[in-house]
Amino acid sequence: MLAALQGKATSPTHLNPYSGLSNPRFTARCSHIQSCIDLLPLKDLHEFFPHLLANVFGYDHSQGWQLRGFNAKLHSDFPTLLNFFSPDGHIFRLMGKLESTNSLYEFPISCLPTPTQLSLTEGHVPHLYHDKVDHISPTKLHLTAFEYYIFHFAYYLIFQQTKPQPAPTATPLQDCIYSHLLDVYLNHFLPPLGTLPPALMMTSKQQGSPHHHGYTPPGYISCHPGELRAGGGTEAHAEEREAPLVQAEVLVQVLVEFWLNQNKYNGRHGDILAQAQNRFVPNEEHLLLTRRLVRHVHYFTNGSASGSPYNFLNPLTDDFRRSIIPTFIHKRLYYFLRYSFRHLPLDNTFRYVLELWLTYIQPWRYTDPLRPSSENKESLESLPRRWKAFVLDNFPFYSTLLTEIIGRSFQMDLTSDPGIVLLYRVTKVFTQPGLMDYINYGECLLVDSDLSYSSPGNTPAVDACSLKALFMELDGPLFTYQPLLQDNNTLSAVQLLVEKVQEARGMLSSRLNSSENLCLSQQQSSPPPPPLTPITPTSPVINPSNRWWKSVGGLFSVDGGSSPAPSPPSHPTSDLGKLQSLLETTQTNLITMFGVSLMFSLCCLLVY
Repeated sequence: MLAALQGKATSPTHLNPYSGLSNPRFTARCSHIQSCIDLLPLKDLHEFFPHLLANVFGYDHSQGWQLRGFNAKLHSDFPTLLNFFSPDGHIFRLMGKLESTNSLYEFPISCLPTPTQLSLTEGHVPHLYHDKVDHISPTKLHLTAFEYYIFHFAYYLIFQQTKPQPAPTATPLQDCIYSHLLDVYLNHFLPPLGTLPPALMMTSKQQGSPHHHGYTPPGYISCHPGELRAGGGTEAHAEEREAPLVQAEVLVQVLVEFWLNQNKYNGRHGDILAQAQNRFVPNEEHLLLTRRLVRHVHYFTNGSASGSPYNFLNPLTDDFRRSIIPTFIHKRLYYFLRYSFRHLPLDNTFRYVLELWLTYIQPWRYTDPLRPSSENKESLESLPRRWKAFVLDNFPFYSTLLTEIIGRSFQMDLTSDPGIVLLYRVTKVFTQPGLMDYINYGECLLVDSDLSYSSPGNTPAVDACSLKALFMELDGPLFTYQPLLQDNNTLSAVQLLVEKVQEARGMLSSRLNSSENLCLSQQQSSPPPPPLTPITPTSPVINPSNRWWKSVGGLFSVDGGSSPAPSPPSHPTSDLGKLQSLLETTQTNLITMFGVSLMFSLCCLLVY
């Protein structure tokens, strides 16, 4: 394809921009493109831009520029490439030139998430696309140069999961250039401290408009120069003071759209779209990068000069900081987590989605970007009014999603590291002082319509009506809230979980004793005895005929079948001791969270 492009007529300078895309040295590619940006007229740059992005991201059936496999520790070209794509680099300088012409570029609707495609097919245009849909040709979006690049960047993570992979990359995620670029873009467009950055450097408008060229990569891109978007989409770029906000909003909206909106959620029935073939299962990298986005948004929201997310001194960013979570992230993330909790396998992938959830529901850990969250000593009690408002404004994340995790816990193997650590992490977060009190208060609001709570700043008070409206918006009008702390079925399920933990503790104790006896036997006998045959204990199984379980069994609709068989004991004695300690703490945390008693559970079992 590139060979054919190299035969195209070039500018009077005889500089062919397409010839440099095949150079095996990335430093040479960047230098060639820099020369093209400096020397070529806007007409040629406009025609070149779509081909450049298709080649960079591999959408032209090439290998692309290996943004996922390009290793910071192994490639000497890494700094050059990182600078090339940075907001101060040449690719953004090229976008600045192209934005000055008001030119638009086409992005295929077939690359959008399935729910968005369905909405557009039904005639419902989501807010993000209201000024971008081509009503004459409803298979394309019309995007500015900046939007066009951000759409490409966000889609790349999905494209990497859907295209056939010849071999897994050996580059750790934290070392690849795509991961570094995400951090660079988030820090630039959503600075945790200070004001938003200047807009893209806009050059003065050139005389004349570039002409549309005839080449379109297969099924992908073409461009229409000089068009102004219906609905005033380019008006937001007319005043430079508005451009930083526009660019920051575009970045957040597009990342959320591609990364959190791949599965259609049916709020009326409280489940994801039934067709299994339409389900998108995120991989570990997807979850890690999404968690990084959520964490950074917390820093940005909390990072005002006064140290409070509800008291901003910069009028330009005031409303945006306050609205970024409820407007752009809240609903999409909730659907994403509900889908993941119900359908993802209980492996490392589930661990990463759990960490994504725990990151979102603990904004108090992300108040100082200059200090790691593990060293952030701020707690719920440090600013109780501020964090209580967040808990109530995001109440389903703390109540409904915790109920989902309780149901999924019965499928976990609580005699091996993954299951123990997953449940321990959840109970550790929810036993932070004050959190369960806030959840209890939220449930009281739902029961007593006369109660209310005034949020900090100018945000409206949280009362029973607003909480019910929140659940209706997220889960549909037919959704029935299942209380955590005021419902016998939920408490019975927690009691059963406490007993499951107790049984797992007994199994680990037996393994620990066997391991200690083996060590003692090896010390006293010579020659050493043959290896001990691993003991494979029976998995703790809840009797489906138990009347308690019948009452709560329908509460948790999950995929995955029965509990996995416990793993054979392969841990050293010290590791077994640590796991047993984690289980003991987990059991104590569950009892603290819900006020249930293990002894009461055992007594009730005797009665039944």
